[in-house]
Amino acid sequence: MTSYQDYLAILSPPENICNYVKSLKDFSSQIIGEFPSQHAKPHLSVQFLPRKKPVWIEPLMPKLERELQTLPPVELEINGFAYFDQQEFQTIYAKLNSTPATKLWFKLLRKFFNTPPFEPHITIARNIPQEDFKILWPHFKDRPFNARFIVDKLTILRRETIGYDKHYRTYKEMPFNTRLNFQEFTKAKLKAPVLPVGKVDSQQINLF
Repeated sequence: MTSYQDYLAILSPPENICNYVKSLKDFSSQIIGEFPSQHAKPHLSVQFLPRKKPVWIEPLMPKLERELQTLPPVELEINGFAYFDQQEFQTIYAKLNSTPATKLWFKLLRKFFNTPPFEPHITIARNIPQEDFKILWPHFKDRPFNARFIVDKLTILRRETIGYDKHYRTYKEMPFNTRLNFQEFTKAKLKAPVLPVGKVDSQQINLF
């Protein structure tokens, strides 16, 4: 395979939460009609890697798998809904409780991809016009949605950059270290003294 591929690293909620989010997407489409993310599988995006050749990405996978073994499965909690204000378009999403522990965990995960800070979330309706947002948001503004769940692996999806099939398919599933406890791990890290930042390894290959 030599053609360019788009890669997407995600965290997947359990099936019961995915099914509920899908029902919210279906409900939304009944209110405002079809929208871009209507049929996307519920997930938390970590990193989008557009237009990469497999020969660039494949050699990096063993290193990433080893790095992910330094992290425990993450414990997350959904608490209602919010939206990203994008001027002409808006995105409604299920928001996650942000705690010192989850902030630390995502910070450590981002280092493996050299990704800037982002707000972990599960998209409901992405990039909908203002007119549709004004109609749909009242249905979510005060709607309760509380759920706790654990994510025990990172999934990397892949699709052809240029081609008729724009659906992502699973490329790799990489587990976190189940021998590590999330609460104990983050508590110990948060108490650890801050060390001075050393020199960046200029030899490190960084496609992420």
